Amino acid sequence: MTKLKLFFSALMLLTAGSIFAQITTSSLSAKVNDGTTAVIGAEVTLTHLPTNAVYRATTDKSGRFSFENLNAGGPYELEIKGNDTKDYSNANIYLALGENDLPTIVVGKADNNVLEEVVITSSKPSSKNNGTSINEKQVNSLPLINRGIQDVTKLVPQSSNNSFAGTNFRYNNVTIDGSINNDAIGFSPSLGGQSGTSGMPGSSTRSNSISLDAIQDIQVYIAPYDIKLGNFLGGSVNAVTRSGTNTVSGSIYSYGRSACYNWS
Repeated sequence: MTKLKLFFSALMLLTAGSIFAQITTSSLSAKVNDGTTAVIGAEVTLTHLPTNAVYRATTDKSGRFSFENLNAGGPYELEIKGNDTKDYSNANIYLALGENDLPTIVVGKADNNVLEEVVITSSKPSSKNNGTSINEKQVNSLPLINRGIQDVTKLVPQSSNNSFAGTNFRYNNVTIDGSINNDAIGFSPSLGGQSGTSGMPGSSTRSNSISLDAIQDIQVYIAPYDIKLGNFLGGSVNAVTRSGTNTVSGSIYSYGRSACYNWS
């Protein structure tokens, strides 16, 4: 009996330690049918084009397939091959952090002459957990001055200088690749009312703990209903860094300012 109690106590401790783990990977799932019935036993191949990493699955009796532990971003190429259906391919799939449940994929039967184009999106609905997903393309298209995460979280309607829903930024939980990146000591004052403080290490010196060029995807949650997220009262800012590719690439940015003239 004593050994049994110790076993359950250890199990509860391990479970409690993993409840507040932030999401660092993506998953992909969808259903496949031929317009009338589910496609069973079709071979599904998912390829991460920047690295040529290949994942394989088979549709089950309901025509569903799923992939877990994927890198956020993309592009991914999805290929579906069935015995009685035409082949399907889509090489423009981008994944957000967390679950990506695609719309039902309709493939034509093998005796059909024409297979209509199917356009699918892989963005995760933000209303489920009152969260916002910000991908690499959105970050690159923003006019950023401080080039910090606080510049990106301004896309969240409830955000004001990394203060979410009126809560002080010290009650946020900022994680990068699952590691906590908060200002635990509290060296992030308001700087006399000046803007720019984010509650992250180094923000009082106008420096950033990580470059935005290294960020792949950012999630911001406010009052989530998912037990996997926690340890915060304001907002959960969860970022993952970019992974390597098979080609050499880089980025560069510059600041520009128009001339100002004083006329007397």
